[in-house]
Amino acid sequence: MTRGLLGGRAAVLAVLAGAVLTTAACGAEDEPGGASSAATTAATTAATPSETASAAGTPTEEPAPVPFPADTAEDQADSSSGAALTVTGVTTGQHDGYDRVVFELAGTGTPGWIAAYVDQAVDDPQDDVLDLAGDAVLQVVLTGLQMPEGAAPQPAPLLTPDYAVLREVNLRGWFEGQQSAFLGLTEAGHPFRVFALTDPTRVVVDVRHDG
Repeated sequence: MTRGLLGGRAAVLAVLAGAVLTTAACGAEDEPGGASSAATTAATTAATPSETASAAGTPTEEPAPVPFPADTAEDQADSSSGAALTVTGVTTGQHDGYDRVVFELAGTGTPGWIAAYVDQAVDDPQDDVLDLAGDAVLQVVLTGLQMPEGAAPQPAPLLTPDYAVLREVNLRGWFEGQQSAFLGLTEAGHPFRVFALTDPTRVVVDVRHDG
């Protein structure tokens, strides 16, 4: 009996199936949240973080959440054994809630650092006192550095008068395996943090606007 019912109503079922498929196709095509629309939204969302980081002026990392853990105490990390690095460039960037300084390095090993607020920007080994923009000085000493090849000229200070806290970055010359940089800030007491990044090797200093 089942075979007879299926055979007798084959034409009717075929017509009904065709109508159902046609209706389903039209519904998916008219749906504003269909597969095509969702793919476009996902692609747009994925592109947003990199565009934001680029607009902020820092070609290193996406902006960090604020407030991130930071304080005003000395921050120190040891370089790896046998590290032989050279500072190849310095960049700065403004972000929502903090200013960023990035030291770009080339060579082998992991860099170390000592970062702390100081009363004056005293340049080694001549003990010259530098006149920095701003009313406070954050000194960053990079360690694990090798002597640069040739006599590289002293890089000009980076002036950032439009930043919320950072006013100047003054990178000094190499001396006994280390290199100092002085960050001129609007005032002391702004929490900061220091950390390293790889591929390429960088040391990042973030100074929060609060404090």
